[in-house]
Amino acid sequence: MPATLTPEEIKALMGAIQEGRVTTETAHARRSEVVPYDLTSQDRIIRGQMPTLDAINEQVASMLGIGLAGRTRVALRVTSSPATLLKFADLVPLLAPPASVCVLGLGSSYGFALAVLEPGLAEALLSAALGDRRVRAPEGGSESRTELTSVEQLVLRRLLLILTDAMAQAWSSVIPFQPEVLRFELDPRMASIAPPTDVGIVSGFELKGGIDGRLQLVIPFAAVESAKQKLSSPRRLSQRADERFADALAREVEQVMVEIRGIYGRTRIPFARMLDLQTGDVLLLDTDEGKPLPVIVQGREKLRGVPTISGGSMAITLDLPLQPPSRTPTTLVH
Repeated sequence: MPATLTPEEIKALMGAIQEGRVTTETAHARRSEVVPYDLTSQDRIIRGQMPTLDAINEQVASMLGIGLAGRTRVALRVTSSPATLLKFADLVPLLAPPASVCVLGLGSSYGFALAVLEPGLAEALLSAALGDRRVRAPEGGSESRTELTSVEQLVLRRLLLILTDAMAQAWSSVIPFQPEVLRFELDPRMASIAPPTDVGIVSGFELKGGIDGRLQLVIPFAAVESAKQKLSSPRRLSQRADERFADALAREVEQVMVEIRGIYGRTRIPFARMLDLQTGDVLLLDTDEGKPLPVIVQGREKLRGVPTISGGSMAITLDLPLQPPSRTPTTLVH
């Protein structure tokens, strides 16, 4: 088959196009269906993992486990699971009775969050906090949420303060959240903190040991969207840990022994003359008396100095110290 069309084939093709017997891309595009798009929609498509967020949740889980064990006097271990993203419309079953829902404030301009305790967990925590070491969960089968008394709300609020304090400390290097416990809600409709189309970050914390249960923390994605790049970046140590490591490393480096040499000058002579050198011979160097001399530290030129006499010995006075810049000149005896 030839690579190009013959004049007869081109003429037949053009005639077919004019008569409409051949569909062109323009005609196909004209018949394609137009899909409407709502610019006011709050839907967000979020892909990829957020390692830094998982590291934050691990810190929250660790501090939450230590705090709850201290308050309830019950051996507890709290572990975190990878965060998931769900629309608030899909969170309604999670908030349904008999789960206990607490509305948290994240601080000014950051909105609200939800702490959801699965059925039986709130009662078990209350029993342990009030001195019941048996920590019995309520009997199952109840589809309604029992209203907490004022004393129970106060005790549970104190327990959830451990969660808010852990959140504030773990999130401090990313977003300066100031979480606080606002209120408990029996009706899931009253616990709505964002439109149904908005996306929430759901972080799960599993309690094991003397008390078994699951606590879900729901944070609107809009509250952390400004730090999305940080949350998606690889895990890093906190700034505080970095400072401690840097200080320890600096102390170790300061104890390292190094070789330092001052070079008064250089010269080149024939090998035959070097073999004839005797005691008392004078060699002329390639430097002047007042010219700065290089100071070699571990084989590399790091400092500059001028020759001098100190205590009857040859020495070099440093003009520019290595560290810090404000240090006064130091005399080194060679």
